[in-house]
Amino acid sequence: MLKRIDFYAYPDDMGCEEVKAFLETQELDIHIRDLKVRPLGAEELTRLMRHFDTKHFVNISSKAFKKYHLDQEIPPRQDLIKIMAEDNDLIRKPIIVAGRLMTVGCNRQKIMEMLQIKSNGTGAPENGGESNSRDRDRSRDRERPRDNGKDRDARS
Repeated sequence: MLKRIDFYAYPDDMGCEEVKAFLETQELDIHIRDLKVRPLGAEELTRLMRHFDTKHFVNISSKAFKKYHLDQEIPPRQDLIKIMAEDNDLIRKPIIVAGRLMTVGCNRQKIMEMLQIKSNGTGAPENGGESNSRDRDRSRDRERPRDNGKDRDARS
């Protein structure tokens, strides 16, 4: 089964197109969201940004960055998300989501690391797929509720 990724981008952005072309050479199930046609709203941005620092999502090279005076001061998180929802040009692109992992921007090395793509472009994980089972085990561990210290002695 192919790894599913969600790809949020502008089709006329050169960097987004280069990343998309690279991803299309890999064995991936790519779901593309054209942000010109279907912009991200405040609720979607909040969900995408999760607990991450908003600076990872702000496109400082956009004209909107200066238009909203963000070069002088970044507003509180919810205000920034509202502005970004009104003007998706402020969003750094592409955003690539694979399960609970995400990269923002055109850094091919980070994208390859996240998707476990070898530098030779085969799309195969570095260690022949072993990391997938380890990652699933780690994910299950993260999903388990954390103890509050009550049962610590029983597990030692």
